[in-house]
Amino acid sequence: MDHDQWDRLIGELATARETHWEEDLRQRRGGDRQKTPAAGLYTGRRPGLTLVDRLLATLLYERFRLAQVAIAPLFAVVPVPLNRAISQTRCLLHKAGHTIEPISTHLATLDGLTDLAARLGITRDPVIKTAS
Repeated sequence: MDHDQWDRLIGELATARETHWEEDLRQRRGGDRQKTPAAGLYTGRRPGLTLVDRLLATLLYERFRLAQVAIAPLFAVVPVPLNRAISQTRCLLHKAGHTIEPISTHLATLDGLTDLAARLGITRDPVIKTAS
């Protein structure tokens, strides 16, 4: 998947997630919100996993069948919220008409993912970029 496809997918999922979230809130409230927040204003608790994090975790789980206990440390979460995030993201992908095809290789650990990336010629920059 190239960068443009990735950006389009994130955009589609962000829209679908916002719509789903508003519908869920409307149902729990029993109607529309009383006051509309200002543009760009975030209300409520900040999510532990961003939409991009959720999509990456879902791709690792669905495509590579990597265990959630192996994926969780990548995002500094425990498997329970990761499981919920993967389930919700899978639902959003399904509603948006996207399916994730699993590969034939079943990965059990992060080392297996690293080995697969090395075999495919994918390298990462070992230099950590600082904020300053």
